[in-house]
Amino acid sequence: MHTIGLPRTCLGFTNILFFLFGVVTCAVCVWCVINTDFFREVNYTVTKSSLVSTIANFVNLKLWFTPMTSILIPIAILTVLTSCCGILGAGCKMKCAIKSYIFLVTVLSSTAFWLFFISCMYNIYTNNEKTRVFMQSTIKTNYGKENDLITQTWNYIMINYECCGAVDYTDFIDSKWHQANLDKLYPVQCCKLINKASLVPISPECPTSHSPDVQTNKNRSCFKALRDSIAATKGKIFFYIILLALGYTILVLFAYCIIRGEPLIGAVAGNLSALLPKRPEKLDPGIPSNSSLDNMLFVADPPKKVVRVVSAVNPLQTYKFTPDAYARDAMYTHNIKSQFK
Repeated sequence: MHTIGLPRTCLGFTNILFFLFGVVTCAVCVWCVINTDFFREVNYTVTKSSLVSTIANFVNLKLWFTPMTSILIPIAILTVLTSCCGILGAGCKMKCAIKSYIFLVTVLSSTAFWLFFISCMYNIYTNNEKTRVFMQSTIKTNYGKENDLITQTWNYIMINYECCGAVDYTDFIDSKWHQANLDKLYPVQCCKLINKASLVPISPECPTSHSPDVQTNKNRSCFKALRDSIAATKGKIFFYIILLALGYTILVLFAYCIIRGEPLIGAVAGNLSALLPKRPEKLDPGIPSNSSLDNMLFVADPPKKVVRVVSAVNPLQTYKFTPDAYARDAMYTHNIKSQFK
């Protein structure tokens, strides 16, 4: 049987990891804002990993007109604050901190679930027309910009899912990309590629020709390709949703145990027993009940009776006393005689 120490230990350790992740993310973003080249040089010298350039490039991207750093830094700070609430609640048993932690975790989890699973995956899977129109509008207004997150996302989708545009290659007509590339009909990412890393098409004339001999994906919809991919992997997606929901539930239960000051099983059992309706107790008519009125003894208050005794020798002399209602008659005689002595 575990104690309250298990939820405190697990919750504290988890929030320490999230705290470190938030601090590192915030430091990377601030470092890249100040000097990206210095960030690449120092970290590549230490780690010798190509991931350094990928992180630096991602941090320097822009979402519409907003730099990614202006989005990532507040998220990192909010993660650090949430983790601090969890650490204070687990380590110091501060109820206000643990309640704030539950609120922040719920808000962050609900927002992430809504944006990623509902706004993206679910709307694509259900063939939502507004989502398709929105995807087309991002191509018209944002595709082709330098260091742009939307452009990078579209390039990744078109290369890995072998498709072109939200519907087809016509989505790029009259777009800002087409105005800067009048000699091309669609981006090279819409072509069938020999090497996806270097963007080498199988047919050299692919982006500039409508010839039927050109090997291209110009007529394959990315919206449909994403929908087919989600339908093919929906079992894995449901597994991830259940896994995330389970992780959220465990964290909230641990926080709830700290608030109640009880072990996990005791806190959950106590909460469930309070929610369940209580059934009335049935008394066996053959067994006398200790709570029956017939078995109770009631002690009556003694009567408030005052006896007045007049002296035979001196009629003007009187005595008053209150006799005991439960005393024997002999006691009355004794008491009366004692008054005259």
